[in-house]
Amino acid sequence: MKFQYFSVDKWLPKVLLTVLLALSATFSNAQPTGAELYNNNCGACHRIDQDLVGPALGGILERRDEAWLIKWIRNSQAVIASGDQYAVDLYNKWNKVAMPAYDWTDDEIKSVLAYVKEQEAVVAAKAADGGGAAGGGAAKADTGFGNGPIIILALIMLGAVLLYAGRVISTRFKLKGVRLFNWNNINGILFIVFMVVGFALVALQFVKYMKFTLPVAASEHGAIIDSMLAITFWITFVVFIATHILLFGYAFMYRDQGDGRKALFYPDNHKLEFFWTVIPAIVLTVLVLYGTKVWREITQGEIEENPVELELFAYQFGWQARFPGADKILGAHDFRMISATNSMGIDAADANAQDDLLVPEVYLPVNRQVILRLRARDVIHSAYLPHFRVQMNVVPGMPTQFVFTPTMTTDEMRVTTNNYNFNYELACNKICGAAHFNMRMKFVVVTEAEYEAWLAQQRTYFRKAETQTAAVIN
Repeated sequence: MKFQYFSVDKWLPKVLLTVLLALSATFSNAQPTGAELYNNNCGACHRIDQDLVGPALGGILERRDEAWLIKWIRNSQAVIASGDQYAVDLYNKWNKVAMPAYDWTDDEIKSVLAYVKEQEAVVAAKAADGGGAAGGGAAKADTGFGNGPIIILALIMLGAVLLYAGRVISTRFKLKGVRLFNWNNINGILFIVFMVVGFALVALQFVKYMKFTLPVAASEHGAIIDSMLAITFWITFVVFIATHILLFGYAFMYRDQGDGRKALFYPDNHKLEFFWTVIPAIVLTVLVLYGTKVWREITQGEIEENPVELELFAYQFGWQARFPGADKILGAHDFRMISATNSMGIDAADANAQDDLLVPEVYLPVNRQVILRLRARDVIHSAYLPHFRVQMNVVPGMPTQFVFTPTMTTDEMRVTTNNYNFNYELACNKICGAAHFNMRMKFVVVTEAEYEAWLAQQRTYFRKAETQTAAVIN
């Protein structure tokens, strides 16, 4: 029999399933397995028996011992910087693509290595059976739910049974002329309950996740960006609260309470429509114009005297950075010159290019303007330095730039964040392929004296210039 009342049994099972799945995922304390860690982090760049973005991992435990591998996985750049010849050779062989650092425990790294060892045996067994390579296949990872799905299914079935039982009872009473449940009234009350619970969850998200927001901006324009975002956020937040109070409040106020009231047909109100159209339009226009003004001041501001200029070159999947040499001028470039020995396509015939410096990580002086010149080799990337509030698309064939001034050294930010392992980091903020997550580069902000000392130690882009310089010195 078809009813005119709202059928709770159609939506409650879905709500139950969503809530229970969320609770199960939130409160599951299962530690990730080696298979999960490998498939979620390593599998994009590595296979067991074939090279991909990085080398094949088969036999890795024979090539390097466990202690070395733990250091490498935690921070490959630190191992390279220590002068480890195997690490340096590996880095150079794979086009200087830096492996991301993983903040894993020793046990987690050992579980990944154990999984790699297991997959070596799987690959060998398949090869012996003529079944082809396993390729470091994705193992079926333990989800950590245990008996959760069975419990969820049982609760859903129980809820469905109870709802259908209530529906049958309600129908029998209705046939006798008795309205057992006034679903309109119940739903009106549930709207208020839903609103209160929803606002409580919003408050919980604030309390739980506010600590994960970025710390104070470390650039001059960053404070302006933060102010603009705060204004936009609080305006939209007030609108969010007000509209939901009206939405759920009216649903409750005008619910059918079984007193025989009739709904008033209210087709339109031109005055009301005018205000709810014009006021948001004015507010949004002001916000857009304010944002445009801020963006123009950031991107078209005055270039100060003696800025730091560098070029960032994006490719799948990494970054290269180039500083001008003593002449303070970056050499010319041409994409047609890109080769295995000239990865950035720098014009060797340009005199200004002969003293350009190629750096493995970027050092910047505090309180000095920086001009980032951005190029891409293959697809669209995005240069993202969140603590400096810097983001700019890096587009092949269309050089872009961003200007900012760092205001906090790395050491000062470590004190501010109470994290003495903190480092500024350049990341790609445009999904550019399978190993997109690997596009990271370390930035270090230091004093002017420390910056000049670091710059003096960097090698030139072209080996020829470096050799000539050494010959002159000798």
